[in-house]
Amino acid sequence: MLAEVLKAPGEALKSSVRTVETFYYDNKIVRDFAYATLFWGVAGMLIGVIIAFQLARPELNMGTEYTTFGRVRPLHTNAVIFAFVGNGIFMGVYYSLQRLCKTRMYSDTLSKIHFWAWQLIIVSAVITLPLGITTSKEYAELEWPIDIAITLVWVVFGWNMFGTIIKRRERTCTWGSGSTLPRS
Repeated sequence: MLAEVLKAPGEALKSSVRTVETFYYDNKIVRDFAYATLFWGVAGMLIGVIIAFQLARPELNMGTEYTTFGRVRPLHTNAVIFAFVGNGIFMGVYYSLQRLCKTRMYSDTLSKIHFWAWQLIIVSAVITLPLGITTSKEYAELEWPIDIAITLVWVVFGWNMFGTIIKRRERTCTWGSGSTLPRS
């Protein structure tokens, strides 16, 4: 190396300079899931406060079957679990996966489909649970068409996630969700 520098100092310097590649993460999907997390978190916890008051004062059921404790409690638990926590988890995965693999998500379209389909599932739960359209199983109240939609949304998410892991730029991406796939 020293001999090369002495012969042609400019050439040795040129060969040691690396080019910087620029790319952009998909922060819009992260932001969308963050806003949804905040919205559904406030909504789910507000419903929890309402049903807590209903336990103390049953007259707060508002005189209709759709707002009784038995109908609103599943709405609260599903809102907190699927809407608040689910959106928060997806937000974290979309943020960290791109940075751990040093690449943008595999498909922005799949990310958008995932986001809007997940919100549609939550809205369908908000509609069906107070109406009493449930399977009557604790923490598994949603009816089978919604369960199938949840499965399809997870398939879309998995497809996008594993596609991102396969196209990653970081060779030593050691994220535990399948990142041990060989890089070609």
